Amino acid sequence: MTTTPPPRGRYGKLLTVGACALLGATGCGWHGVNSLPLPGATGHEPGSTTIHVEMANVGTLVSNSPVLIDDVVVGSVGAITLKGWHADVEVTIRPATVVPANAVASIGQTSLLGSSHLALGTPPGVAPAGALPAGATIPLSDSSTYPSTEQTLASVSVVVNGGGLGQIGDIIHGLNEAFTGRQDKIGALLTRLDTLMSTLDSQRDNIVATISGLERLSGTFAAQRDVLTDTLQKLPPALDALLAVRPDLVTALDKLKTFSTVATGVVSDVQGDLVTDLEHLEPTLNALADVGTKIGSAVAFATTYPYGQYGIDHALKGDYVNLMATVDLTIPRLRRELLLGTPWGDPTAVIQAAMGDPGYATQTRNPLTVAIEPPAPQSPGGR
Repeated sequence: MTTTPPPRGRYGKLLTVGACALLGATGCGWHGVNSLPLPGATGHEPGSTTIHVEMANVGTLVSNSPVLIDDVVVGSVGAITLKGWHADVEVTIRPATVVPANAVASIGQTSLLGSSHLALGTPPGVAPAGALPAGATIPLSDSSTYPSTEQTLASVSVVVNGGGLGQIGDIIHGLNEAFTGRQDKIGALLTRLDTLMSTLDSQRDNIVATISGLERLSGTFAAQRDVLTDTLQKLPPALDALLAVRPDLVTALDKLKTFSTVATGVVSDVQGDLVTDLEHLEPTLNALADVGTKIGSAVAFATTYPYGQYGIDHALKGDYVNLMATVDLTIPRLRRELLLGTPWGDPTAVIQAAMGDPGYATQTRNPLTVAIEPPAPQSPGGR
């Protein structure tokens, strides 16, 4: 039986339709065979969940790379897209697999040949908690990338080929030259440093208090910034004014020095007399101190003499009182009584006669002018 093959143009149409369908399924773009989900890969079973991981650097991670939890493959990497300034990695997880809600993601190498995997787990020392729901995103702050084999070898080559090891050797050689023959001085220096650090540690509270005080002072200065600014602006003119009168100030200080020298000499000369006068004044001051508490009462009594406030309040009834008194202010009376004990006192002074007494008419009528009136002329042969 002979079959007739279909026309050649028919195969071309079938291939064209299949290619269009394939391009439509992949978003009308082609990123290589590895961008297609591999049949039988973990995480593509019915009921699988999808989460997203933000990565700053995906390194050599590609789609279909394995996803591990506790070194067990639980899914695979899907599409890797650019989202802002970082990569967004789509991860599909097989059914019945629980991803902790506090999980972190890291990219590591599966082998030395460069294949990578994505590991999901909790931070060291942190127990798993909760479950990450489908469609959730592990943020950029919870993801990291381990150095690749190429980066490790490049770092080792930098260190070995004139890098850090050579510099450390130079440093050690220089320290040996600096320490040779100076061990005692270096030991003493270390001892002093230990003493200094111990002293600083013992004064730690005072240092902290000082810093706190400086902080408060700075705050006060900051609050008075306008006042300080105005003061600093006005201070230069004030200093200029002081500089202008500087000669006068110097002259005044010189004069004050001269006055101080003279006053010191005078005080030194009269020191003995001054001490003697103060010693003689001591009994008077003591007597005044003894009656000091009664001076107020005496002054109060003088305003109500001769009755006293008690007599006015209890003995006199009414709103006024009549008083007739004779006040003797003659010179003999003053010298014999009020001025007694002074250079003007005279205990032998003869008291002048009062009104109605014999001799009243012959005495002076104005005692205040007695001391300045000329003496009466005496008759010849009189006594």
